[in-house]
Amino acid sequence: MYPILRAVLIALALSTLAAGPALAQAKAPAPQAATAPANSPAKKDDQGAKKIPVAIEHDDSDPLGARLAYRLKEMLGRSSLMQPSGKDEKKIVIAIKTKEEFPGRPNVASIYSISWLFSSKEGSLKYFLTSEAGIVDAPGMDQTAEEILGKTDKLATTYGYLF
Repeated sequence: MYPILRAVLIALALSTLAAGPALAQAKAPAPQAATAPANSPAKKDDQGAKKIPVAIEHDDSDPLGARLAYRLKEMLGRSSLMQPSGKDEKKIVIAIKTKEEFPGRPNVASIYSISWLFSSKEGSLKYFLTSEAGIVDAPGMDQTAEEILGKTDKLATTYGYLF
């Protein structure tokens, strides 16, 4: 009986030694995470998800094309998935070319051509991802801008490994 009692005591001692550090950690108060100051560049909505940087290039002068580019920039600024970028970083570039559909009637509609490009840094060759052409009028401006940003998000998901 003495060897059995000895084996039980050894097993009890080993389990106590193994469980001791775990019990000490359980009793210790959890360290408080440091909170970021209010003026910190960290955003509350990041939570591990990185926003895709996107730049919009447009230099044409037709009124509806300029409004489309402005609307895209405005929606991009409010997006939770993408962020406007003017910095020298890896980003998706949306190059927009627009012309008046009818030269005599400038505010009726515009035709547009969009190319999505990947830029790894300023001054380097941009890589072509895809393109699209279409017609935009004033009442359909928001819908067209949302479709373009939706396609941009889809491309960012497809080519996410580049970032």
